[in-house]
Amino acid sequence: MKIRTAGAVAATAAAALLIAAGPAHAAAPSEQDTTFLKAAHQSNLAEIATGKQAQQKASSQQVKDLGARFVTDHTRLDEALRQVATSLDVELPNAPNAEQRAAAARLDAASADQYDALWLSIQMDQHMKAMANGQKEIAEGSDAAAKKAAQDAAPVIKSHHDLIETAGRDLGIPDLVDTGSAGLFGTSSSRTPAFVLLGIGVFLFLVGGVSVVRSRARR
Repeated sequence: MKIRTAGAVAATAAAALLIAAGPAHAAAPSEQDTTFLKAAHQSNLAEIATGKQAQQKASSQQVKDLGARFVTDHTRLDEALRQVATSLDVELPNAPNAEQRAAAARLDAASADQYDALWLSIQMDQHMKAMANGQKEIAEGSDAAAKKAAQDAAPVIKSHHDLIETAGRDLGIPDLVDTGSAGLFGTSSSRTPAFVLLGIGVFLFLVGGVSVVRSRARR
């Protein structure tokens, strides 16, 4: 009886220690995982806000429809993202970043005839940055759930990018040349194509060569 009692006491003590220790926690997310989750969340917040705005302020039905789609898609992406952040104990920002807020302010101030082109320009720039953020997480992230969130979002964001390009063409807005950080549409005529410059160079070279041959022939 004493042996059984001692065994029972030992088992009870071990169970108490396990309860006190609590459930095992997953490894803390890497800096890359945390950066991705925060940036992706802010991107979603910005897209949801400007998507709602486009439905009210845009002149083109195509832009209005894009705004509605972006709200739906980014809301869904953000719900999944927040679940991952919660599981990893990552505190997400409650507002878009400073650059996104500045872009939103530009849209607020845009006139009716400027709005659609500016909205598409800003959307192109922000979606390109969102794609880069996701690609970096896929390549360098550590947490499987965070990487999966990036992988799941990638085709959605790419489809938005393609729709923005299509809308730009349909509405007669010049092709994007180099959005950079400003995200502005530029005209394709603002830069001379490389093959044109090459052709001019070859032409001048041949003309110069013919002139030299003629000059020597006269001597």
